[in-house]
Parts: sequence; C-alpha cells; structure tokens
Amino acid sequence: MRFRSSKIILTALVSVFVSVSACGGGSSADWGDLPDHLNGAVVIYGDSRTGHEMHQWLVEGMASIGPQAVFHSGDLVTNGLLADQWLTFNNIVSVLPSGTPFYPALGNHERESQLYFDNFELPGNERWYSVHNIDGFNFIVLDTGSSLAPATSSTPASPQYQWLESELSSAVSASAYTIVTFHYPLYSTGQHGSDEKGVRDDLVQLFERYGVDAVFNGHDHDYERFTVAGIRYIVTGGGGAPLRDQDRSHPDLALSEKYVKSYHFCLLYFDGEGKLQVEVWSDKVKLIDQFEIINR
Repeated sequence: MRFRSSKIILTALVSVFVSVSACGGGSSADWGDLPDHLNGAVVIYGDSRTGHEMHQWLVEGMASIGPQAVFHSGDLVTNGLLADQWLTFNNIVSVLPSGTPFYPALGNHERESQLYFDNFELPGNERWYSVHNIDGFNFIVLDTGSSLAPATSSTPASPQYQWLESELSSAVSASAYTIVTFHYPLYSTGQHGSDEKGVRDDLVQLFERYGVDAVFNGHDHDYERFTVAGIRYIVTGGGGAPLRDQDRSHPDLALSEKYVKSYHFCLLYFDGEGKLQVEVWSDKVKLIDQFEIINR
C-alpha cells in the first residue's frame, strides 16, 4: 500500500495547514516506556475521525515501535467527502516510519468517497482485499458497506461473499494466522451494538468453517474482546473519536470478556515460542489487555 496524497492535494480547493500536538491524555506518559519486544509489531486500530490531537499522539506511539504494518478498521475521517479532512489525516499518519504499509477498511464515515480511493493504493478492487506479504499472517479486509449476502435458492452470492469464501478456502493454513478486519462489529456491547448490518450468522459460519483466528472491527468507540468458538472478536474503535459507554443491557453482555472505555491501539507480535500475542496499549501508555490468538 502507498498513499496517493498528491491527488488529495490537487482536489483541495484551498491550502490547508494543520498543526496538531501530542497530548498523551494530559499525563506525563512516554511512548519510550513501551517494551522492546513490541518492536516491529503489527498495529490494528480504528475510528480516528475528528480527534486529531489524540490520533496524532497514538500514531506517535505506533511509530515508536517501527511497525511492520498498520491496519485501520474504518472511520478514518468524519466526512470522507471533504478533502481537507484527508489532508489532516495524511499529516497525522506521516509520522509513521517511511514506507510503513497502511491498510484501511471502509467505514460509514468515508461515505463511499472517491477521495478515499484516491488517497490509497490498495490490493484488489480496494474495497475488499487480502494481504499475504506479512510473515506468519493472512490478512483479509472486508467492506461491510457492500453486500456480503450468501447464495439463496433464487440468487447467487454477492461478489464479495464469493471472493471471501474463495479466499478463505485457499488462504487458511496451519503455518499462518488468518486475521479478518472490517468496520461493523459482529459482537459489541457498545452504543451501536452487535451486527448492525445483519451479517453475523453468515460470516461467523464461514469464519468457523475455514479456521479464521481473529476478527478486528471498529464503529463502537471503545475497546472490547469476545471469544466465540475459539475465534477472538475485537472491537478497536479508540483511535480518536469520542469515547462511549458500554450498554450494560445488551443481550451479548454475557459474552463480553473485556470492555475498556479508552483510546488505544492493538499490537500483534510473535513471542519466543512462535505464539501470536496481542497487547492493547492506551493513550496513557498503560497495558489494558493482553491475550493470545490461537491458530485454529
């Protein structure tokens, strides 16, 4: 992946200069305190939107470990139709080490804007795609704004569903972890809740059949972890957008293993035994969750 930022600059009607400063949540937090074993980890985070100071502070944390790649679970900006918001976003993520691969998923706030597609060079059709060039991983990025309908007795499966099933049937292996990311969560007790798009039954069936190991989503502005049939389901929507409380009356509450109302990002790395570990670090440079992803 490369940025096509020059196109965004050319489409802007005015010159925009953006200056944001790191805030660290108002504390003396120091990203230099992150442990050395996180160097070169894969980052996953989401929902940066309008929280520019917080977003930049978090990206500075990501940059400090020299990430192998960064994935974003969607809602990069608040209104994807506005060129100045992409200028701001690009300015913030420019602190990542030069050449760091950046792989976003489409969120609802991108608004299907051509500016999104102009801003990134992504694999495949750029809406849904796979990434197989990171050692030990098969990453699949979906577009939950496009149909994921399976076949029925009268209609064929949607193009994205057909692609996903083909990808899963060929990509999943015992030697690599299969990680899927997209915007709308299948499991969440945040304010939006679970399965807003009504695709959970169909996707979970595919994920369980083909051995998906973990799913990372956004949309709800919090951190949350579930484990269902051995698959980790993570909501990572703490990239800068306003945080929200948990819905303690949600029917999936009993499935929720961890909920933290905090800005954060997730770091994936292999330990000395080759096991895939995840650490979740807050804007206060505090470890808020830690778990292993099992290769199914």
